[in-house]
Amino acid sequence: MVLTPGAGDLDLAVRAAWLYYEDGLTQAQVAARLFVSRQTVGRLLETARQQGIVRIEMDANYLAALGLANALRDRTPLTDAVVVPTLGGTLTRERTNERVAAALAAYVRRFLRPGVVVGVGWADTVARALTMLSAESLEGVTLASAAGTIDNVAELVSENPTAVRRLRTVPSPLFVSSVELAESLLAEDTVATVFDLARSATLTLTGVGAVRPGGSAVRTGMVTDDDVAAYAAAGAVGDMIGQWFGRRGEIVDGPVSGRAVTLGLDALRALPNVVGVAAGEDKIDAIRGAIAGRYLDVLVTDEPTAQALLGR
Repeated sequence: MVLTPGAGDLDLAVRAAWLYYEDGLTQAQVAARLFVSRQTVGRLLETARQQGIVRIEMDANYLAALGLANALRDRTPLTDAVVVPTLGGTLTRERTNERVAAALAAYVRRFLRPGVVVGVGWADTVARALTMLSAESLEGVTLASAAGTIDNVAELVSENPTAVRRLRTVPSPLFVSSVELAESLLAEDTVATVFDLARSATLTLTGVGAVRPGGSAVRTGMVTDDDVAAYAAAGAVGDMIGQWFGRRGEIVDGPVSGRAVTLGLDALRALPNVVGVAAGEDKIDAIRGAIAGRYLDVLVTDEPTAQALLGR
């Protein structure tokens, strides 16, 4: 149906389109500025599009990325994929990570509604995505940790006070000092309650770490380079939520495996809609291992990583 606006509506449509597309306001903010309902804002924006006030053009970079996402779905066990264009490799790693985090946040918003539980496996990009979710989108949503806490990642999440209020954390660091302590904590009601909540998640977010010196697990202080070398020698290619895995997705034991306070990879595999976020040449083997192990249902990544995964 084509909308035929009156003169007053056309004026409002122009104002609504400017506020929404140029000033970056949300539809709720536009509604408040124009003293109309959110439904009216939606109608005005549709009028602006149909009347040619706003023209939406698809960037060729995004078309290429869409093709890559389709190829990943067709050629791997993944049920969905989101591929972020990187403008021919001209973006810095930091800017690329921000784009990937933004893409993850956009994907997550599709599932957010009151009563939904979102599982959270600690990772820098996951934390960045959580900071991008609005208070409105998180209304009635519960975030439940799938692993013990990593201090610097939790500090990043704290930039979004609403996410912090919605987050049920495990009252323990991800790695503790002994196997005995980890087993004792896993038996505690306060820990088990959070993990039970995480098992009920509609979707679960997790990073995918690479097994390499100076990798994310080392930078966060969870493990040492010697620990990583030991895992690599045992055949590990990646890590998620405090456990390591090999090229076929098999769990690999190593120096700190028994000291992790985590839901675990076997439990992760059983969850619906696990969304992994990872990008970079150094993570190709880790992503392939995570997919082979059926730990991931969805992958959010960047264009060069998707091309490498597809052998292009």
